[in-house]
Parts: sequence; structure tokens; C-alpha cells
Amino acid sequence: MAKTPKESSGILSTILYIVFGIVLAFGINQALAFALSTDMPVVAVESNSMIPTFHKGDILILQGVPPEQLQIGDIIVFSPSPFHTPIVHRIIQINPDGTFQTKGDANNGQLSFEKSIHPEQIHGREIAIVPYLGWVKIAMNEYIMPNLLWIAGFAALYILYSEVLRTKVRRWW
Repeated sequence: MAKTPKESSGILSTILYIVFGIVLAFGINQALAFALSTDMPVVAVESNSMIPTFHKGDILILQGVPPEQLQIGDIIVFSPSPFHTPIVHRIIQINPDGTFQTKGDANNGQLSFEKSIHPEQIHGREIAIVPYLGWVKIAMNEYIMPNLLWIAGFAALYILYSEVLRTKVRRWW
């Protein structure tokens, strides 16, 4: 059965809202990156290594700062390698060669890659914390994306079932 113009318009407007939302989110992120001088202005905390300062699921707002402005006690976000998930830890020592050492507040000791962090590995220093909002990203990465095939399959079955049911109901009336 062909869709009515109203049904087609509803689907198109939904798609446009989704596209607009994605473009808006990307634009806001780029504007924040420019305003805060960092490539990564917003970060979701993905572990509890910094309890009690903040928890898994919190969002951090970062600001890029020159390495000479970083001090012991600052919380920074850095990438141990280009393809590694960024780490959020506190600076505990500045090495004579200008590299940094960090440690999570809740960790017993340092990890091997935390003993010589180069300034170019640092994305920025934490300037604000937004509690709980990071759970949206964590849910996407840990629950939705790994199960996307199942979710899409169930959605397709639901749409197919509702279309068949709607067709039968229309014929009955």
C-alpha cells in the first residue's frame, strides 16, 4: 500500500531533524574546539580511576593550554598513542625533560605510559565537570553500537509487523 503524502512528509521531516541535530552537534563541538584552543573540548569519563574527583559517566570540558602553564595537581586529558582512548589523570610530577607524569586519583600506582607524557600528547586541562551526561556516549559505545545489528533487526520486524497489521485492519474496516 502506498504511503500518503502526510506519512511521507513525516518520515522526511524526521530524517531532516536527525541530520540537523548531527550537523548542529558537530558545529557546536567545532566552535568549542576553536574557542577553547583544543582538538577535544568535551570528553566523557569512561572509568572510575579519578574517584572522588569525578566518576564514570561525567563530562569534562577541556581547555588547551601551553605546556609551561601546566602544574602539578592539574587534571589533563592525553592520548598515550594516536589510536588509544584518551586518559584523564592528574599531573603528579613534571620531569626535567619537560614531559609529565600522571596518576589516577583512585589508582594505587602509575601505569607504564604515564611516566613520560609529551606535551603533544595532551589534549587539554579540565576546566569544568558536567555530572552524568557522559552516560549518553557510554551507552552508545558499550551497549547500542555492539548490538546495532540486533536493534536494527528488531526495528525492521516491528515496522514490518505494524505495516502488515495496519493493512489488515484497513481491509477489515
